Amino acid sequence: MKKNWIVLTLSFIFVVLLPLAWIAQTWISERNNPQVTDGHIDLRQWNFSQRGAATLNGTWDFYPNQLLGPEDFEASTAGNRPLPASRHVHVPAKWNTAMGQAQGYATYHLQVQLPPHQLNNRYGIRTQNIRMSHRIYINGNLIGGMGTPGETRSVDIQKNLPYTGFTSIQGDTADIIIQVSNYSYASGGIIASVLFGDERCILANQQKGWVKDMMTLLGFILPAMFFLLLFRLRRNEQELKFLGLFSLSGAVYTLTHGEKLLAMFIPLLTHDVMLRIQLLSGAFSYYFLLRYLAALVPGAVHGWFVRLGMFLLIAQTLVGILLPPALFSTFELPMLLISFTVMIYAIRTMVLWARKQTNDSHFALVGMMSIIMVVVLHTIGAFVSLDTAFLALLELLLFVLIQLVVTVIRFAQSFREVEALSERLLVIDSLKDEFMANTSHELRTPLHGIINIAESMLEGSTGAVTPKQARNLSMITATGKRLSLLVNDILDFSKLKNSEIELKRVPVDLESVARTVVEVSGFTFGDKPIVLHQHWPDALPLVEADEDRLRQILYNLLGNAYKFTEQGEIRLYAAVEGDKVKISVADTGVGIAPDRLEDIFQSYEQTNGTLERTYEGTGLGLSITKKLVELSEGEIWVDSEPGAGSTFHFTLPVVKLPLLQEEKSPVPARYLPAQLKNGASPTSMDVMDMLDANPSQEQTQEGEHTILIVDDDPVNRHVLLSLLSTERYRVLAADSGFKALQLYEQHPSIDLVITDWMMPKMSGPELCRKLREHRSLSELPILMLTARGLPEDIRHGFQAGANDFLSKPVDAGELRARVRTLIAMRSSVQDAIRTEMAFLQAQIKPHFLYNALNVIIATCAVNPDKATDLLIELSHYLRGSFDFQNREQLVPLYKELELVQSYVHLEQARFEDRLVVKYDVQPDIRLFLPPLTIQPLVENAIRHGVMERAAGGTVRLHIFQESDDVIIRVQDDGVGIPPERMAQVKSGRTEGPGGVGLHNINRRLMSLYGTALEIQSHVGSGTQIQFRLPLKQVHHFA
Repeated sequence: MKKNWIVLTLSFIFVVLLPLAWIAQTWISERNNPQVTDGHIDLRQWNFSQRGAATLNGTWDFYPNQLLGPEDFEASTAGNRPLPASRHVHVPAKWNTAMGQAQGYATYHLQVQLPPHQLNNRYGIRTQNIRMSHRIYINGNLIGGMGTPGETRSVDIQKNLPYTGFTSIQGDTADIIIQVSNYSYASGGIIASVLFGDERCILANQQKGWVKDMMTLLGFILPAMFFLLLFRLRRNEQELKFLGLFSLSGAVYTLTHGEKLLAMFIPLLTHDVMLRIQLLSGAFSYYFLLRYLAALVPGAVHGWFVRLGMFLLIAQTLVGILLPPALFSTFELPMLLISFTVMIYAIRTMVLWARKQTNDSHFALVGMMSIIMVVVLHTIGAFVSLDTAFLALLELLLFVLIQLVVTVIRFAQSFREVEALSERLLVIDSLKDEFMANTSHELRTPLHGIINIAESMLEGSTGAVTPKQARNLSMITATGKRLSLLVNDILDFSKLKNSEIELKRVPVDLESVARTVVEVSGFTFGDKPIVLHQHWPDALPLVEADEDRLRQILYNLLGNAYKFTEQGEIRLYAAVEGDKVKISVADTGVGIAPDRLEDIFQSYEQTNGTLERTYEGTGLGLSITKKLVELSEGEIWVDSEPGAGSTFHFTLPVVKLPLLQEEKSPVPARYLPAQLKNGASPTSMDVMDMLDANPSQEQTQEGEHTILIVDDDPVNRHVLLSLLSTERYRVLAADSGFKALQLYEQHPSIDLVITDWMMPKMSGPELCRKLREHRSLSELPILMLTARGLPEDIRHGFQAGANDFLSKPVDAGELRARVRTLIAMRSSVQDAIRTEMAFLQAQIKPHFLYNALNVIIATCAVNPDKATDLLIELSHYLRGSFDFQNREQLVPLYKELELVQSYVHLEQARFEDRLVVKYDVQPDIRLFLPPLTIQPLVENAIRHGVMERAAGGTVRLHIFQESDDVIIRVQDDGVGIPPERMAQVKSGRTEGPGGVGLHNINRRLMSLYGTALEIQSHVGSGTQIQFRLPLKQVHHFA
C-alpha cells in the first residue's frame, strides 16, 4: 500500500507538476521579451538567428470601424489627410470590449524597429488565429490574408487558417497593417500571437508547428486504433471502447485546431463546417472521457451524471448542427465549465478507485492523470498562447505505455487463473465424456419410440388431429430427430475417443458420393439464400475410404458451412495432389478468428461464444470429422478470414491397384485395361471405358414403348437390359445424365426413364429436375434406383420429380411390374390428352360458319369465280378444323400457315378493306409444331382486336429466328385487352375464338417445349402475342 502511494506521488510530480512548472517558466520568459507598446516595438537588439521569431504581443494601434490601407497611412504621414481617431488594444485578445460588439471591422497598426545591418532583408509574419477574415500589409506590400474583410456582411468572405507571408524590407522599420472583419463568430480580433522574423525563422516555426500537430495527431490516432481493436477482441470491456473513442475525438480536435491540418487534407472544406467540427469534437471528447471513467470504475460515476452528460452532448450536438456559428459560439463559457466539471469529476473518480486497492489501480490512475493533463495543456495553450502540443504528445505516449502495462498485468493474472482451472477441467472432461456416452445409450431406444409415436399420431393413427395438435406433434418429431442426431454424434465421438470404430476402406468414387451428399443436403438444410457450386476435375482417381464415413465427413462439413452462412455460396471441389486427393468445402459465412482455427476441431467447440448462442450446435461435428479423416490416413485443416468465410480442406489417399484387385467386383479381370495392369491409379473414367468394352449394352428391338436406362455402371446397365429383354420394349441406355439428356432430345417419344441415384457429374435427382423442366409426372414417368433407403433420400427424390423408387439390388419381378404400371399410367394419361386435343381442334364457332356461307352466297351472284375460290378456302379450313381423327401432335409449319391463309381469305372477303393482314415469314424456317397454334392467335387478333374498331385495322404475322429460338408473333392494332380480362386470359378462365382457347395453346406449348405464350396489350393500341420454339427441341423437315 505504502509503495503504491509512493509511486502515485512520484507520478503526480512527473506527470502533472513538472509540465505545469515548465509552462509557468515559459510564460515568465515570454513576459520578459520585448512587448508592443502604443503601436511600437523595438527589436533592434533581437537576434532572429539565435532566438527565433518574435511574438508581437502588447498594445497595438486600433482603428474600429475602419479598414485603413497603406495609402491612408502614407497620406497621413505626408500631411495630406489625417487618420481617424485610434485607441490601443492588447494583442492577442478578443476585440469585443474595444469594439463594443463582437461583429464588425477594424484595422490594427504596428511599427517595428528592426536590427540594423541585417544581411537578409526578407522578413515575414506567421498568423495563428485572426477572426474571421483579414489582410496584412508590410511597408505597403500585401503579404497575405484569409478570406475577404469587408465593411458589410454581403461583401465579406470569412476564413481563418494559419499561414505565413513574406516581403523584402529596405531600411530599419517595418510598418504592419492588419485589416480584420468578423460577422460569423461571437468574438473577433487577433486571438493568437502574431510572429515576426526573418524568412528562415518564420519557416522553421511553421514547420515546427506542422510537426508538433502531426505528432500530436498520431499520438491520438495510434491509441485510438489500439484500444478500439483491443475492444473488438474483448467486447465485454466497455472502457476500451470509450477510451478509443476519446482518443479518436482528440484526433479530430487536433485536426481542427492549431495548424488546422484538416483544411490541408480537405481543401474544399468550408469555414462554416470547420467551426462546427471544432465545437463537436470538443463536446464528444469530454463525453467519452466521462463514459470511460464510468466503465473503468463501476459505481464511481453516478448514473444521473452520465445521463446528464448524454443530455448535454445531445444539446451541444443540436446546437452545433442547427445554429449558425455566430450563435453557437456564444456558448463558449458554458462549454468550458462543462469540461472543467468533467475533469473535477475525473479526479473524484480516481480517488474512489484508488481506495479500492486493486492490483492495477495505481497504474490506471497515472494513465488518467496523463489524459487529464492532455486536456489541461490544450486548454492552457488555447487561452495563454503557449505552445503545449509537445508536452501533450509526451503525456499521450506515457498514457499508452501505462495502458499497455495495465493490459499486460491483466492478461498475466488471467493466465494464472487459467492454469489453475485447467487441471480441474481435465478431470471434469473425462467424467463428462463417460457420463454423456452412458446417457446416450440409454436415451436411444425411448427417443425412437417418441418419434415413431408422434409420427403415427400425426398421420392419424389415433384419429383426426386439430391444426394446433398437428403443429405440436410436428415440433415433437423435429425435436426428437434433432436429438437423435445429437445422440448419434455423442456415440460416434465416444467410440472414436476409445478407438472402437473400424473403417471398411474400399475404392470409392468420390464424385458420386459427394453429389449424393449434396443432393440430400440441399433437401435437408432448408431455404437460405445460398448457392452450392461443385467442381470436379476430369479423370478423378478413386479414393480409398469407408463410403459411409466419407458421406458422414462431407455431410458434417457441408452442414457446418450451411450453419454459419446466412447468404452467399458454398463451394465443393477437389484436386489431385500426388498420391492424395484434396477435397475442399468453402463458404462465405461468418468466418473464424485466427486464434480459433485449431480449437474448432476440439470437442464441444465452435467459433466463439457469441456464435454458440446464435448458431445452435454441440461442437462435436468437426471433432468427429477430424478423427474420421485421420483414420482414413488423411489430413484436415481450415483457412478462414473473419467476415469473409472459411474453407475446410481434407485429403484422402488414392487407390492403388492391389486394393482394387482385392475387392469383390463384378468386373471380370479380362476387361482390365493395360494401364491398370501396369499399376496405374484407376479413375472413374478408366473403369467405365474398361467395362464398355462388353458388347450388347443396348437392346435395339422394336417395341410399342421406349425405355431409357441411365446408370454409370456398365454391369448394372447390362442387368437392366437383360431383365427387360423378355418384354417388347425398345430400350435405350446412357452411362451419364448428360448422355441421357442427349438421348431424350433425339427420342422425345420416350415413355419411361429408369435412372440410378448416384452417378458422377449429374446425379439421379439432378437428371429428374432437368427432365421435369419439359415433362410432367404423367407425361414422362421416372423410376429411380437407389442403394440407400433413408427417408430423407426418398423424400428428396420425390421432390426432385421421381415417380417411384426401387431398392438395389433389384428384383426382376418387381422391376417389370413397376415398369408396366408406370407405362400404363402414362399411356392412359396421354390417350386422355390426345382425345381432348382432337375434340378442341374440331371445334368451330357456328356464327363464323354462318357468316362465311352468307358471304359466299352474296358473292355468287356478283362474282362466281371469287365465290368458287371462297368455297375452296372454306373447305380447306373445315378440313383442318373438323378432323376428329387427327391425333397427330405435330404438323409442318406450312400446313399451319395454309390454315391461317384460308381463314384470313374468308374473313377478308367478309370485311373487305377494313381488314389488312401482313405476313413476314422467314423463308428458310422449316419445322414441325403443334396444330392449331397460329390460326387461333390470328383469329383472336381479327375478331377481338381490329374488328372491334369501326375502321378495322392491320394484323401482322411474324415468323423469324432469333438466336437459338424460332419466334412466332401475332400483332394487331386493335382495341387491346382490358387489365381485368387480361388476368382472366392468363389464368385460363376464358377461351379465345375459333374453338381453341389460349389456355389450351399455352398448355400444349408448355408440355412440348417448356415455353409459354407471351402476351402484351395496351387498351386502345393493340395486342401482341408470341411464343418461342427452341431450335434444339423442334423437329425440322427438308
